[in-house]
Amino acid sequence: MQIKRRYILAGLILLVTLAIAGGIVLMNYHSNPKSYDLEEIEKKTNVEDNLKQVNQFLAEKDQERIRSFVKRRGWQMEQTGSGLWYMINKQGGGPPIREGMYVKLRYEIRLLDGTLCYSSDSTGAKIFRVGHEGATRGLQEAMHFLHQGDHARIIVPPHMAHGLVGDGERIPARAILFYDVAVLEASRQKIRD
Repeated sequence: MQIKRRYILAGLILLVTLAIAGGIVLMNYHSNPKSYDLEEIEKKTNVEDNLKQVNQFLAEKDQERIRSFVKRRGWQMEQTGSGLWYMINKQGGGPPIREGMYVKLRYEIRLLDGTLCYSSDSTGAKIFRVGHEGATRGLQEAMHFLHQGDHARIIVPPHMAHGLVGDGERIPARAILFYDVAVLEASRQKIRD
């Protein structure tokens, strides 16, 4: 509960800072659209610095939560420079997935508390093109580490998933997502359902 309060507080700080920054910029623009003095530029720089600090704080807390989650389960996961975590449970032996390929996945998406958000059992297999729209940035990046036939666990921090707002349906704001995926097919040709 204490962790949730911290995230809510950090999110509120971020939203208030964004609202203030937007108000300052709009107010200054409407009062004199061609005149920006040094004081106004400094205010804008301070707001940007504050936003960066809040973002960095949230990203660090996300990584702490993920690290704890992985450690409690005794998993040996790899972490990328972007904050993505992955682990190949079973190697499929198929061709490696490359940029521009189409992939078909059997999957489950859960929150770290175990809540099931989406599953291919109810929505069907996920088909998308790597490096193009159709999947979160985190899932897109994870594909570059997999081969056709692989089964993998993937943990995606909020900044690589649905961010500050969630998906508006089953994934809440600032959610860390846990994917359990099986790569059913990977092809340069478009894959049919």
